[in-house]
Amino acid sequence: MDAPRVLIADDEEYVRAFFKGILTPEGYALSFAHDGQQALESWSREEFDLIIMDIRMPHLTGLEILEKIRIQDHHTMIIMISAISDIEAVIEAMRLGANDFFAKPFTSIDKIKIDIRNCLERAHLLRENEDLRSRVDRKDAHKHLVYVSKAMEDVIETAGRAAQFDSPVLIRGESGTGKELVARFIHQSSSRKNKAFLAINCGAIPETLLEPTLFGYEKGAFTGAHHTTTGYFEAASGGTVFLDEISETSPSFQIKLLRVLQEGEIMRVGGNKVIKVDFRLISASNKDIPALVKSGAFRKDLFYRIHVVGIEIPPLRRRPEDIPLLIQHFMGRLNRKNRLRPRQFSAALIDYLAKLPWEGNVRELENLVERLLVVSTAKVIGLESLPPELMNHTASSQNVPSLTYEYAKESFERAFLEKLLAHTKGDLKEASRISGLDLSSLYRKKNRYLA
Repeated sequence: MDAPRVLIADDEEYVRAFFKGILTPEGYALSFAHDGQQALESWSREEFDLIIMDIRMPHLTGLEILEKIRIQDHHTMIIMISAISDIEAVIEAMRLGANDFFAKPFTSIDKIKIDIRNCLERAHLLRENEDLRSRVDRKDAHKHLVYVSKAMEDVIETAGRAAQFDSPVLIRGESGTGKELVARFIHQSSSRKNKAFLAINCGAIPETLLEPTLFGYEKGAFTGAHHTTTGYFEAASGGTVFLDEISETSPSFQIKLLRVLQEGEIMRVGGNKVIKVDFRLISASNKDIPALVKSGAFRKDLFYRIHVVGIEIPPLRRRPEDIPLLIQHFMGRLNRKNRLRPRQFSAALIDYLAKLPWEGNVRELENLVERLLVVSTAKVIGLESLPPELMNHTASSQNVPSLTYEYAKESFERAFLEKLLAHTKGDLKEASRISGLDLSSLYRKKNRYLA
């Protein structure tokens, strides 16, 4: 084990010499500061296991330093030094988070050594408990992630590392691959796990509602704003905001989001007061954002800001070894939810399903499992229970229709938009008038389906 690192901060040289004399033989790695400012700078540069610090020092007092440290560091042990008569300052130090105190003049050297060893041992136990709690939380966060494939193992390993930092994460993958599950895993594995996780699908709501939803709004900001409302960015204080399908946002919104990430502050719609915000951003998209950046549909500076850590979730067709496990997971969950007797899929059916292209990915597989449990009464569900559109599939076929409502909706919207814009010769304003869709929604759908 590395030697415990200890900082001695006192403006009196004899005190520094005293601790150097009794602690050097104990094998501690010692650093020294002769005033409050130097002590604070040392703490900001280096990591210490223990700080022994005088309450009364020039430039910054020990109490001022203690308060500044405890705002962001609750792990370093801190022992304060005070005169016997300075009992009020000692009480204040304990209130601010000091772990112990030594009274001057020093009496028993042995007692001081024992107190320091006890303090460092307590710090070690606290770290061990925190590590154990972190492993338990990570295991709990894993429970909705079902996989055996190396591809998904790599995804979760990267997500686990990302969880230890506050850096923005961009998750990319086809629709239905489980991007929100991975985002929740990152949140639950992070230091923000006890705070809010707020998710919003940027492509599912109109641009006119997206900004007030995220930024909040003041009373009277627009028609229907009957009272001041807190937005997601403000409400997620200390937690995580997940922006799904961030590629669907307009350039004007992207500029505002970029400012939030750069400055750490927002202004509610209709407001004039700057509000500091503290949240971790995780974004997701099923589109090739670098390609959108090249075409000018997505801001390059925002892409770099949200893409500090990138995670690519492979489609289900590239990890067929996960399919049998996913089937068992979905069947068990549906049986428990609906109080159904246990049933199973035949080996032939599972083998057949593993060869499908799964355009709707895990979500499509889940929907199929539920459909088969509803339509079949057999204890062992076989190939004969498959819907007709899947019966004659071959491994080379890529034309199996998706079973998800979302896929059907997207197919309709794409065809509708193509006909609408062909009719208006690309005039979005005229298309908005004819269809009844607002201009911002049309703009986003055009970028989504026809880019």
